[in-house]
Amino acid sequence: MGNRKTNIFVGVFLLLVAEMASAKTIYFAGATETVPIAYGGQTIFRFEEPVKTISNTGDFIIKPVNEETPDYALLSVEPRVVTGKSDTVFILAGGDVAKLRLSVVPRQAGMKLDSIYDIKSQKNLVESRADAAPYVGRLELMTAMIRGDQVTGYDVSSPTIDLSSGSESTKVSLVKVYSGDEFKGYVYELANLSSKKTFDLDVRKLQFGRPNQAILAFSDLEVLEKAGSGKNKTRLIVVAKPTSYFRDAMLPIRVTRKADKAGGEHE
Repeated sequence: MGNRKTNIFVGVFLLLVAEMASAKTIYFAGATETVPIAYGGQTIFRFEEPVKTISNTGDFIIKPVNEETPDYALLSVEPRVVTGKSDTVFILAGGDVAKLRLSVVPRQAGMKLDSIYDIKSQKNLVESRADAAPYVGRLELMTAMIRGDQVTGYDVSSPTIDLSSGSESTKVSLVKVYSGDEFKGYVYELANLSSKKTFDLDVRKLQFGRPNQAILAFSDLEVLEKAGSGKNKTRLIVVAKPTSYFRDAMLPIRVTRKADKAGGEHE
């Protein structure tokens, strides 16, 4: 009996938290939307109507927040494993289909991970903007990030996290994150540490997870010259979907070596 009361209390507590806390909104249509799920805790999904069926839950436990009095429009999602992904399909009572790629991510110092998501059909996006703050488009966000401006409706953090670049000759750091309901912006700093190599940077080939979450990208320089040249560092600025994860960036860096005696360059 004691356990039953405890379960009810926990369920009601989580329900109240879900109602009070600020949530990240995910708008679904036909494409699969990626949702980062923090390992080591519960993430709450709030749907506009009850979920009828769920397929391919994979490495995740998905259940009503309150199992004693289940509400299938308010679900708890918890990873079973430290790393993993599942393309999960939620079919709602009205027939709408939400395709979500659930991706387990570790909790990272200095980075805020969302714990509550409102899952809504994209057809409601226009209606929701009517009463919202002034809309900031992707180009406006990119321009503001290039200039270092504040943006209405966006939280800005400066985590300064060093990332693996896959090469000892380059250094990559995440230095700023813009978090909003419709987009997320990242500012990376890239540096060439080599005294023998130069690096080409082609932002058109940037990938941000699969499916690709990147929308726009910009770099101050297209070529990173050798260390000590004064042109061996640049910013890489990315506008991505709001559920993107900063470690998913696959940077479009191509190595260009010094010309040999026969002429030409080597990659």
